[in-house]
Amino acid sequence: MIDRLDMTIVAISSAPAIGSVGIVRLSGTESFSIADRMTTLESGAALHEQRPSSRVVGEVQINDALSVPAALYIFRAPHSYTREDLVEIHTIGSPALLEVVRQRTLLLGATAAEPGEFTARAFLHGAMDLSAAEAVAGVIRAHSDRQLRAARRIMDGSLAEQIVGMRSELAELVALVEADIDFSEEPIEFITPNDCRERLNRIAERVQGLLAGSTSVERLDVLPRVLLLGPPNAGKSTLMNRLTGTDRAICAAAAGTTRDILSAPIRLGQSEAMLLDSAGVDRSEDEIIAQARSMALSTAERVDLLCLVVDVSAPVDTHFFDLIREVDCPAMVVAANKCDVSTDTMIRSSMSRLSAHGFGPVCGISALSGAGIDRLTGTMADLLGEMATTTLSESTLLSVRQERAINDAAQAIARAMKLAQDATETVDCADVLAFDLRDALDRLGVVSGDVTSEDLLADVFANFCIGK
Repeated sequence: MIDRLDMTIVAISSAPAIGSVGIVRLSGTESFSIADRMTTLESGAALHEQRPSSRVVGEVQINDALSVPAALYIFRAPHSYTREDLVEIHTIGSPALLEVVRQRTLLLGATAAEPGEFTARAFLHGAMDLSAAEAVAGVIRAHSDRQLRAARRIMDGSLAEQIVGMRSELAELVALVEADIDFSEEPIEFITPNDCRERLNRIAERVQGLLAGSTSVERLDVLPRVLLLGPPNAGKSTLMNRLTGTDRAICAAAAGTTRDILSAPIRLGQSEAMLLDSAGVDRSEDEIIAQARSMALSTAERVDLLCLVVDVSAPVDTHFFDLIREVDCPAMVVAANKCDVSTDTMIRSSMSRLSAHGFGPVCGISALSGAGIDRLTGTMADLLGEMATTTLSESTLLSVRQERAINDAAQAIARAMKLAQDATETVDCADVLAFDLRDALDRLGVVSGDVTSEDLLADVFANFCIGK
C-alpha cells in the first residue's frame, strides 16, 4: 500500500446490500478531477470550485443517455478521513448501480482500493496510530454493545495514550544508559543501577496493568449463551421479544409456533449475553415437532444458562421436568410466566412446586406486561457471573498481535531489571541493558505503529473489508 500513495483509489464503502442510499468513495489527488468528469451539479459549477467540507447535489452520468441523482460530499486535504482530497458519491443504493459508478471512475483513472486501504492511508498520513486503525475494523465487525464500546475506546486513543507514556519513559532510560556507554571513560554515572531498576519497575507495573485490564478479541467475540426452554405456548417467544426489545420471535396462541433456534443479544443489567429461543418441549410424535424438540434439548447441553419458562396458569407438565433432569447444563433459572392471568393462590402453589424441583431460582414474571423481568435478568446476570463481561468497564480490546507485542515488551523489561539488579555500576551492563530497553521500546512501538514494516501493515489491513 505504501507504493500506491500517489494513486487515486475508489471503492464502494456502503454495506453490500440493497438500500435507499449507497456510497462510492474516492481518495487521492485526482478525486475532484475524476468526480468532475462524471457528475453534473445543480448549480452548474465545477466540483473542484466548491468550498471544502461541503455537500452538493447533482447527477452522476452513467452514460450519454442515462444519469442518476446524487449528493456529493467534498473533503479537501488534510481535512478528511485519509488526509487526502476525498469525494463521496451518495446515490441510489442498488449494488448493481454502485458497481457501474465504481467502474466509471476506474475508466477515468481511479485505481480499485485494496482491503483497508482508506484506513491505511489515514494511518500513513498520521491521522491515527496503528492501534486506532485496527479498532476501525473492530467497530465494523462488532456484533454486540461491548464489542462496539471496546473498539470505540481504542479509536478514541485510550491504548495509544498508555503506549506513548510507556515508550516515552523507556526512551529516556535508553538515552541515560547509552550516555553511560558514550562517556564510559569519564567519572560520570548518568543513572545508577538502583535508579534504573526502580524506574523499570514502575514501567513494568504499567505494562502488567495494561495486560491485566485488557480483553482479547477472541474472548470478546464470545457472549455467554442463555437458552429459553419450556413446554409449547409457555410464552418463550413473548419473553424473548420482551428481553430483546424487538419482535424477533413470532408469538401466537397456537402451540408450536417456534421451530428453529432464534438468537439475539440481550442486556443483563450492565452485562450482555446471547439469548436463544427454542421450540416447545412436549410429547408430540409429529416428525417435525420431534426434530425441533431434539434440537432444543441438544442445544440445552451446550449453553451457559438454561431459563426454564413455565406457564403458572396451566397444569404442571411432569414429562417436561423429567426431560430437563436429563439435561447437563451448568446453571438454570425458572421463569414462572403468566402471573398476570393467574390468581394469587395459583401463583403461590405453582411457585412452591417449581421450587421443590430444585432446578434453580424461581422468578415470577409476566412476559406480556413486563412484570418481574428486572428480577429475572438480575438473577441471570448473577448466575452467569464473570462470563457476562461488563459493558461499561474500561477494559481495553487487544488483538492477538498487540497482546503478543506487549508481552514481548514485558519480557524485555524483566530482563533489563535483572541486569540492573545484578550490576554494581550501570556501565558494567550498559551494552546489554540498552539492547533490552530498545527491544522493549520497539515492541511497544509495534502496537502504536511507530515501528512498522510493509509485511506488518499488509497483515493488519488484510483483515479489513474493501471500502474502509
